[in-house]
Amino acid sequence: MRLYLRISGEILVTLGVLVLGFLAYMYWGTAMREAGAQQALTRELGRQWSAGPSLTALTSPGDLALGKPFALIRIPSLGPSWQFAVVQGTGLPELALGPGHVPGTGLPGRVGNFVVAGHRVTAGSPFWSLPSLRPGSVVYVETIAGIYEYQLTTTPALVSADDDAMLAPVPFHPGAVARRPMITLITCGPPWTGTSRVVVTGVLIHTLPREQGIEG
Repeated sequence: MRLYLRISGEILVTLGVLVLGFLAYMYWGTAMREAGAQQALTRELGRQWSAGPSLTALTSPGDLALGKPFALIRIPSLGPSWQFAVVQGTGLPELALGPGHVPGTGLPGRVGNFVVAGHRVTAGSPFWSLPSLRPGSVVYVETIAGIYEYQLTTTPALVSADDDAMLAPVPFHPGAVARRPMITLITCGPPWTGTSRVVVTGVLIHTLPREQGIEG
C-alpha cells in the first residue's frame, strides 16, 4: 500500500508539473513568440510601405496574401502602446502572429465591413480587453493608403460562435446593402473557451494621410 501511494503521488506530481508547464507555455511561451512575430511583421510593413503604394491598387480582399501583414491597428483606450500588425487570415497559424483580417470581409476604409479577430488569451492576448471598450472609443487602422479612424457605436456583445451575421457587410443585418465603411472586432468569450464571441462594431469617421501619423 505504501509503495502504491508513493507511486500514485509521483504520478500526480508529474502530471501537475506537465499541466503547469503547458499553461505556462500557452500564456508566456505563445506571448513571446507573438511578440517576436509582431516585431518582424512591423518591419515587413515598413519595407512594403517604403517600396510603393501597393495597397492602393487592391480592389478586393482576395488580393491580400494569407499570413502577410497589410495594416497596423491601434486602440488608444487600451493603452498608449497598444498597437498590432494585422495579417490576412484567422486560422490558428495566422492568429498566433496577432490579430487577423477575416477573409471575405471588407478592406480598411472601403464601403463594407472590415472584420478583425484576435485571441482573448494566448499569443499575447491582443484582444483581452476588448469587452472593456465602449461606444465612442476610437480605432485607428493604418495602411499604405492612409489612416482610417473608426468610432465604435456599440457596446461589446456576447454572441454565438456560429452567428455569421457579424461578418455581413452591415454587421448583424445579412442581406442589407452596405453604404458606409464599418469595422467589427471579434474575440472569444468567456476567456479560454470557443463557445461564444465578443463582438463590437463601429463606423469610419475620418480618413487621414499616413504621413500625418496617429495622434495619441
